[in-house]
Amino acid sequence: MVVNFLNVCFGYVLACGFAGPEYADVVFLVDSSDHLGAKSFSNMRTFISKMINSLPIEASKYRVALAQYSDSLHNEFHLSTFKSRNPMLNHLKKNFGFLGGSLRIGNALREAHRTYFSRPMNGRDKKQFPPILVVLASAESEDDVEEAAKALREDGVRIVSVGMQRASEENLRAMATGQFHFSLRTVRDLGTFSQNMTQIIKDAAQYREGAADDALVEVCQGPSVADLVFLLDVSINGSQENFDYLKGFLEGSVSALDIKEHCMRIGLVAYSNETKVISSLSQGVNKSQVLQYIQELSPQAGPAYTGAALKKIRKDVFSAQHGSRKNQGVPQIAVLVTHRPSKDNVTKAATGLRRQGVTVFTLGVEGASDAQLERIASHPAEQYVSLLENFSELAALNQTFLKKLRNQITHTVSVFSERTETLKSGCVDTEEADIYLLIDGSGNTQETDFQEMKTFLLEVVRMFNIAPHKVRVGAVQYADSWDLEFAIHKYSNKHDLGKAIENIRQMGGNTNTGAALNFTLGLLQQAKRQRGSKVPSHLVVLTKGASQDSVSEPAKRLREELIHVYAVGVKEANPTQLQEMAGEEKRVYYVHDFDALKDIRNQVVQEICAEEACKEMKADIMFLVDSSGSIGPENFSKMKTFMKNLVSKSQVGIDRVQIGVVQFSDVNKEEFQLNRYVTQSDISDAIEAMAHIGQTTLTGSALTFVSQYFSPAKGARPNARKFLILITDGEAHDAVRDPAAALRQEGIIIYSVGVFGSNVTQLKEISGRREMVFYVENFDILQHIEDDLVFGICSPREECKRIEVLDVVFVIDSSGSIDHDEYSIMKDFMIDLVKKADVGKNQVRFGALKYSDNPEVLFYLDNLDTKWEVISVLQNDHPKGGNTYTARALDFSDHMFTEERGSRLHKGVPQVLIVLTDGESHDADALNVTAKALRDKGILVLAVGIAGANPVELLAMAGSRDRYYFVETFGGLKGIFSDVSASVCNSSKVGCEIEKVDLVFLMDGSNSIHPDDFRKMKEFLASIVEDFDVNADRVRIGVAQFSHTYRSEFALGAFVGKREISFQIGNIQQIYGNTHIGAALRQVGHYFLPSVGSRINAGTPQVLLVLTDGQSQDEVAQAAEDLRHRGIDIYSVGIGDVDDQQLVQITGTAEKKLTVHNFDELKKVKKRIVRNICTSGGDSSEYLTHLTTSFISVPPVFSRHVPRALCTSSEADTISLCFLDCFVDVVVGFDISTQQSGQTLLEEPWMQTYLLGILRDISSLNGVSCEVGTETQVSVAFQVTNARDKFSPKFEIYSENILNSLKDVTVKGPSLLNVHLLSSLWDAFQNKSAARGKVVLLFSDGVDEDIEKLEQKSEQLRKEGLNALLTVALDGATDSSDLSDLLYLEFGKGFEYRTQHTLGMRDLGSQLSKLLVNVAERTCCCLFCKCIGGDGAVGDPGPSGKKGPLGFKGSEGHLGEEGIAGERGATGPMGESGTKGCSGAKGPKGNRGLTGQEGEVGESGIDGLNGEQGHNGLPGGKGEKGDEGAQGVPGFDSSIEGSKGLKGEQGRQVIIWALESKLSKMMRHHGTQVLSDRR
Repeated sequence: MVVNFLNVCFGYVLACGFAGPEYADVVFLVDSSDHLGAKSFSNMRTFISKMINSLPIEASKYRVALAQYSDSLHNEFHLSTFKSRNPMLNHLKKNFGFLGGSLRIGNALREAHRTYFSRPMNGRDKKQFPPILVVLASAESEDDVEEAAKALREDGVRIVSVGMQRASEENLRAMATGQFHFSLRTVRDLGTFSQNMTQIIKDAAQYREGAADDALVEVCQGPSVADLVFLLDVSINGSQENFDYLKGFLEGSVSALDIKEHCMRIGLVAYSNETKVISSLSQGVNKSQVLQYIQELSPQAGPAYTGAALKKIRKDVFSAQHGSRKNQGVPQIAVLVTHRPSKDNVTKAATGLRRQGVTVFTLGVEGASDAQLERIASHPAEQYVSLLENFSELAALNQTFLKKLRNQITHTVSVFSERTETLKSGCVDTEEADIYLLIDGSGNTQETDFQEMKTFLLEVVRMFNIAPHKVRVGAVQYADSWDLEFAIHKYSNKHDLGKAIENIRQMGGNTNTGAALNFTLGLLQQAKRQRGSKVPSHLVVLTKGASQDSVSEPAKRLREELIHVYAVGVKEANPTQLQEMAGEEKRVYYVHDFDALKDIRNQVVQEICAEEACKEMKADIMFLVDSSGSIGPENFSKMKTFMKNLVSKSQVGIDRVQIGVVQFSDVNKEEFQLNRYVTQSDISDAIEAMAHIGQTTLTGSALTFVSQYFSPAKGARPNARKFLILITDGEAHDAVRDPAAALRQEGIIIYSVGVFGSNVTQLKEISGRREMVFYVENFDILQHIEDDLVFGICSPREECKRIEVLDVVFVIDSSGSIDHDEYSIMKDFMIDLVKKADVGKNQVRFGALKYSDNPEVLFYLDNLDTKWEVISVLQNDHPKGGNTYTARALDFSDHMFTEERGSRLHKGVPQVLIVLTDGESHDADALNVTAKALRDKGILVLAVGIAGANPVELLAMAGSRDRYYFVETFGGLKGIFSDVSASVCNSSKVGCEIEKVDLVFLMDGSNSIHPDDFRKMKEFLASIVEDFDVNADRVRIGVAQFSHTYRSEFALGAFVGKREISFQIGNIQQIYGNTHIGAALRQVGHYFLPSVGSRINAGTPQVLLVLTDGQSQDEVAQAAEDLRHRGIDIYSVGIGDVDDQQLVQITGTAEKKLTVHNFDELKKVKKRIVRNICTSGGDSSEYLTHLTTSFISVPPVFSRHVPRALCTSSEADTISLCFLDCFVDVVVGFDISTQQSGQTLLEEPWMQTYLLGILRDISSLNGVSCEVGTETQVSVAFQVTNARDKFSPKFEIYSENILNSLKDVTVKGPSLLNVHLLSSLWDAFQNKSAARGKVVLLFSDGVDEDIEKLEQKSEQLRKEGLNALLTVALDGATDSSDLSDLLYLEFGKGFEYRTQHTLGMRDLGSQLSKLLVNVAERTCCCLFCKCIGGDGAVGDPGPSGKKGPLGFKGSEGHLGEEGIAGERGATGPMGESGTKGCSGAKGPKGNRGLTGQEGEVGESGIDGLNGEQGHNGLPGGKGEKGDEGAQGVPGFDSSIEGSKGLKGEQGRQVIIWALESKLSKMMRHHGTQVLSDRR
C-alpha cells in the first residue's frame, strides 16, 4: 500500500510535492488541410516557432519533432534530426510550406505512431523523458480518431489536443490524455495560447494515468455528502427474527450509500435503558467496517430511554471532535428506529438536537408512540415520520428510505435556498405594506424559546424591502397587558429593525390575546390613516398558549378593516382560537415546538406576498399528465384532485390564466387546448372527466407532442408567460433531455412533479434546475406543494426584478400626429416602467419632458420623491400638438442630466434617457450629433419608435441596434415592454447598504475553461466592480487566479478606481492546468492580512468570491472552514457541470452558493451576487446566521477563543454557547441635585447639547475580537427615580428619537446619589442573564450619602452581575470632593480606573465606548484584558457644510436708552411726487425741433427661413451661349448610339414681390423668430 502511494505521488508532482519528469520528447502534428487554408498556415508556423524558442532543446533535455498532415502525414524532421534550436528554425523558414487536402486526423495519428513512437528512443528512458504528441486541428476529422489515439496512449504517449475554428470538441476529447484538450476560437489565438503551452507540456510530462485527476481525492456518487447517525432501540423482547429484520434494513441502507471520509459518514448508536456509541462519525468512513459493526449488533434488555439517547447523540456524536462536519456545511441527519414508547421525556432532548441543525427522521415499528415520534421528528411530520405494522415491512421500506434520505440532502444543498431566493424575488412585488407583529410574551418561556420567536419574526420581515414609503413594521408584545415595542414608523431600514426585534425582552404573565388584538387594531387603523387605504395591512400573531379572553370579536373587527391576520401557534396554542383569528385555514400555522418555526417561515411570507405577486397573474399553463399503468385508479384520482386544486388557486380568464391538458403513456392524448375553457368550473369538470389510459411511460415523446400547444394555433398568447407542469410517477422509457431542452429554449418554464417511482435525474433534465422539481413520497403529499407551484407561476424568477438605483429621463413625443388615446397608451407604457422601479431620492429618480416644436419640462430628476407622485404627473399630462423636433428635445434634455437638476452621474449612478416618438423628426440631420453628445456623457439612450417613426433615426439616437425598439402600432408597446424594462433594469445598480468591504475575486483558470469563457468571466467581474464605490477608503478589490497552481494577480488596494481595476482584470492571462480549489483557498488567505491591504482589524467586512467551472481535484472543506473562522465571508459561483455539495463546503451554507448553466448566464446572477456582498457583515450574516441558537459542548474552561456569550447549562460538564451576537445593556441614570419640582427633565441644557451624541457613540461599537465582522449590539434604557409620575425603564436601540421617552418627564424635586438610586438602576435590568453585558452609566453632580455605604452597595451590585458602573461628573457640585468620590463607586473600567470622566471633556463619547468594548470582550469572549491603542492624530478639517436654512426670526430687542441730539443732517433726497394737479389750458403749438443724430447701425439679423416656393414664373429669356466644352474621350464603338438624356427642369419665372427694403424687414423679422425658438 505504501509502495502504491509512493507511485501515485511520484507520478503526479502536484499531489505530494515530489519531483516528476522535467523534460520530454515532443512531436508537433500540424493541420495543413484545406479546412485551415494557406492564409492561416502562417499562424501555425509562428506558433511552432514560438514553441521551439520557449523550450530548452538539448540532447539531455527536450527533443522536438515536427510533421504536418492532411490526407496523409508529411514528416518535417525527426526527434534526432536536430540537436538544437537554430537548425529547426531555419527549416521552418525555408521548408515548412502549406500542403492542402482533406483532414484525416485518425490516419495522421496512426502514421505518427509508426514514424515517431514505434522505434527505439535512442537510449532515452520513457519514464524520464515521456513521449508527448501535440495535435493541432482546425475542423472535424473525416475519419475516426478514437482507436488510433487509444493505441498511442496505450503505448505511453501523452496526447495534447488543440482545436481551433471548427474543430470538433468530441474529437479533441477522444484524442487527449486526461484533461489536456483545449479549444481556441481562431488560429490567431494560437499567439496568446503559446504563452501557456510550455507549462501545459510540463504538466503533460508529469501526468500519470489515474493521478492527473488526483487519485487521492474521493469523488462522491450523487447526493451523498452527509453525516448520518442511526439511533437504534435494540431491545427486541427476545425476538431474534425481528432483530435480524432490523439488521437487514441497516445493511441494505448502508450498502447503497457512498461511505467515505469526504462523502457519507455513518454513526451507529444503540440504546435501551443505556446508550452505547457503536461507531462515531469519525469512525464510520469505511463501508466494510460499518457493515461489520452492524453484524456485531446484539439485543440489549431494558426499558427505552429515548430522550437520554437523543441527548447522548447531540453531545457525543454530532460534535466536531467526534467527526461532525456541520461547520463545513455538511447536512446532519439522524434516523431513530424504535418499536415502543419512551419512558423519559423526549421533547426537550429532540428540540435540542434539532436546534443543533440536525434533521431527524423517525421510524416507528409495532408499538411505538405516534405522538412521541411526531415530537421527535423534524417538521412537517408527514415527511419525516414512517410507521410500520411489524418488522418484516422494513425490507420493503428500504428503497423509499434511501430516496427520502437523498432527497433531504438535495433539498438542503440545492433546493431550499433557491426556492427562498424565488420567494424573495416574488416579494419584491409587495412594494408597500404595513405589518404589525403581535408577540406572546406570557408565561415562563425559556430564553431560548423566546429567542426562537424573535428569530422567526426577524426572518419574516427580512424578506421585505423596509423603508418609510415601502414596507413598514411595528411590534407589540402582550401577556396580561400589552406593550408597544416600537411603532410602525420608527425604524426605516432592515438593520435597525433587526436590532429592535432582537432587543425585545419577555414580559411574563397570563395570556390575554383578545385585548392585545384590540390594541393592535387601533395601531393599524392609525397606520391606515397615515398612508391611506391603498396600502395592504397585515398582522402576524405568534402565540404559544390558549388565550384567557375571547379573540373572535377583535379578530372580526380586524377583518372588517381588511387587515389580514396570520395566526402562528406553538405548543399549547388553541387550534380553534388560531382559526378564529385568521378567519381562513390557509393563514393558520401550527408547530409542536419553537425550533420548527424556521420550517414554516417561507409559508407565512409566501402567503403575505401572494396577494400582490398574483394580482396580475397572466399565464398559459399546460398540464402534461402521466396516465401509464403504474399509477392506478386511486392515485390517478388524487392526481386529478391536485390539478383541480391548482386550477382553483389560479385566476382563470381570457386575459388572465389559460389552462390546457394533455395525457400520455405510450400514446399522447389531448384533453383540451389552452383556449377551450374560460372558467374554473369548466376546467375542473373537464379534468374530472379524464379517463385513465394505462400502458408504458414515453415521457420524451410526450414532451415533443405537447410543444405544439404553446403556439397561437392551439390557443397560446404571444405576450403570456408559458408553463408546463409535468406530473409523473414512473421512469421514462425514452430520452427526455433534448425534447425538454427544446421547450425551455422556446422560453417555456417546466415544473416537474414526481412521486418516488419516478427518476429524479430525468426530472431534473426536464426542468433544467433541481429547484424546479417537486419530488414527493406519494400522491397524498401533493397538496403540500400546491402553494409553491402557484407562487412560482405568479412570480417566476427574473433576471432583473426591480429597477433599484438609476436616473431615468423620459423624452416624450407630444406632437399633433398623436391623438389622446394614443398618448394615453404611451403614458401607460411609462407608468408600467415607473411601477417596476424603487422610486426615491436614493433609489430611482425620474424626470420627464415632452416636445413637439419646442420641449417642455414636466418634472426634473429631483422634483418627485415617490412613485405615486411620478405616476400622478404622467397621468395628468396631455399632448401639445405641433411638429416633431426630436433633436431639439434631445439637445434640451442635456441640462436635465446635471447635478443642479438632480442627476447623480457624478456619484456613479447610471443615467438612462428613453425617447418615445411616432414620427420622423423635422430636424433629423441634427440627431446624430445631439444623441452622440448624450451618449459620450455616459447616458444610455433607448429609442422607442411607433408607427411612423424612422428606424434610421432610432438607430442614430440609440447608437446600436440592441437599444432601439420599433412597433407598427401603439398597441404593440405592450409587446416590447418586457424587453425595454429588462434593458432599463439591467442598467440599474443594486442599492448597496454597505459602505466598506474588502472584496477578493478568486478565478478558475484551469484547462476546462475555454479562452472565450475566460474572457466572459473577466468581463463579468469587471461588471461587478462597476456596482461598487471603489476607492481606498470604501471598497477595495483584489484578484487571484488558480488552476493546480496559484497566481496572485493584484492585492487589495493595489489599484483604485473602477476604470483602472477593470483594465487590470482585462489584462489577466489564463494560467491553465487542473483544478485545485483547496490549495488556492489556503494561499488566498494572505490577501486578508493587514500587511497586504486588508482592513480586517478595523471591522471591515472581508469577502471572497470564488468562481469555478468544475469539481476541485483536492479537498476544499478544511481550507474553506479556516477562512470562514477568520471572519471571511465566502461566496461561490459554479458554472456548468459543478458539484453543489462541494460549493456548499466552500461557502459553509447553501445561501451563499450560486450556479449557472454556462458563462453567458453569469450576467443573470450579477445583481444577486452584488446584493449578497452588500449585506456581508450586515443583515445576512448578522441576523440570519447569528440569531440561530446553537449548543456546543466544550470543557468548562475559559479561553480567549471562546467565541460567544456564556450561558448556564444544566449539565455540569457542558457549557452551552448561545445567541451568536454580543449584547450589552446600558441603564442611564441622572443625579442632579439642583432640579426643582415641576421642572421637565430635558430642560437641563447639557442634555440637549451632549446626551444624544454620547448615546450615539456608545451604541456604535466595533465587533468583539472573538467574532470578526459582527456588531456588538447596545441597548439603552433610562431610569428616572425622581419622576413625578411612575417612570418605567424600557430598553431600546439607538435612534435619533431615542430621547422621546424623556420628553414629557417632569421631576418632583432633586435626585440624589444614594443607595436607593443605585438599587433602582440595577432593578432596571429586566434580563440579568450572564449572556448580556450590563452597564450603568450615571450622570452625577456628586455623592449625596456616606461614601462607605455607597461603596458597599457598588460592590454588592458587582457581585450580583453588574459588569461596570461608570460615572460622568456634571458641573454644579457644592463640594469638589463630592465629584472626586465618584471614582470610588466605579468599577469595570480596566486600566482607566483613575480617569474621571467629566461632561464636556474631549471625545467623552469615544472614551465611554472604549470602556463598553472592554465589557463586551469580558462578557462575550472571556477576554479579561484588551489593549487599545491611543487615539490617532486629529484628521484634517472636513469640507464646509452646506449653508443651513434661514433661522427663525429673533425676538424684538429691549428699547435702548434715549440718545443725545445729533447734528443737523444733510439735505435729504427728493420726496415723492405729490398728487397730480388738474390739467392746465392747452398751450400754443411749439416750433419744429432739430433733427436728431442718426443711430448706430444695428447687428445683422440671422438669415430667415427659406420661404415657400412661389408659383412658376413666365419662361425666362434665352440665356447667353456658353463656352465651348472640352473634347470628350472617343468611345470604343462609334456605332453604338447613347441613351436619351433626362428631360431638363422647367425654368422658373422671377417675380419681384416687394421693394428691397420691405424684403429686408421680413428677413430680420423671421430671423429674430428663429433665434427666439432656439432659445
